[in-house]
Amino acid sequence: MAKKKTISIKSVFYTAVSLVWIFGLAAIAHIVMVLIEKHNPVIKYDYAWGCAIIGFLTIYMTRWCKSDGWQSVWGVLGGVGLWFAWEYSLMYGGHRMGVTYTFNGSYPEYRIMKWSFMAFLMVFSYILFQESARCNFIYFLRRKLNLMRGVVATGKIDNYGPRTAFEYIMITWAGYVLLMIAYDEQIFGPESWFTYMLFFLSFSVFFYLCYKLLSYDKFGANLRYEIPTVTVLWNDVEILAKWGMLKEPWVHINWKIMSVVIAGFAVSTYLIIKDLRKRKEGMIESKDIV
Repeated sequence: MAKKKTISIKSVFYTAVSLVWIFGLAAIAHIVMVLIEKHNPVIKYDYAWGCAIIGFLTIYMTRWCKSDGWQSVWGVLGGVGLWFAWEYSLMYGGHRMGVTYTFNGSYPEYRIMKWSFMAFLMVFSYILFQESARCNFIYFLRRKLNLMRGVVATGKIDNYGPRTAFEYIMITWAGYVLLMIAYDEQIFGPESWFTYMLFFLSFSVFFYLCYKLLSYDKFGANLRYEIPTVTVLWNDVEILAKWGMLKEPWVHINWKIMSVVIAGFAVSTYLIIKDLRKRKEGMIESKDIV
């Protein structure tokens, strides 16, 4: 198991910078989609292909990265690219099948994504029974479900890039499926007990994960752990918007707020690059982090 570390100003710094970077990246990616749809929708499927190709090449590039920090950075970017290509493919499918925008505010691509939950469960089942999986959450489930047949897999991971990209895709997929099921009036609905439970559970898990993040003082580990942390926070933002209590600045194009988000992303990018260049991180034990 990972050694417990005392919380320091340094670990708070890495946690805060990683949080701003991951959240800012997701917000900027969303506003780019909105701007394309609003001003030049004819290029959106070309943009989707670009996201897919760049995402794949970015992940491929990680094979030459020497540190888990750079592998994680490029892995996140690759995961974002592939995810948005997936969203656009569902958008295209919704258009071809005549899926419409519903009264509860769910776009066609997300309505289709909701019914991909069984595909998600199939992939998740493979990971759950895969004994070489290193995810802390998977460890927890395997222990509770008595699926452990031996000692936990140990040793160094040569490349965190593909794992980080896959982590981003799976966690984002899970978040959207949960939200779409919660919003469906024929299943639960935006004002249902399930949606309120999802909101408060996400809120609680966000602070728990932030606390866990304070044990790490490297950007590689922080960035990987920040993916689920930002996702549960994003759930709450989405639910508040659904309840009419918040207007998402990346959807309603609030440039004042988005300027702050973009500035935060730019500063955090600079700090991450500066740190990784300076420290030249080595590989870390895979058992220490998701």
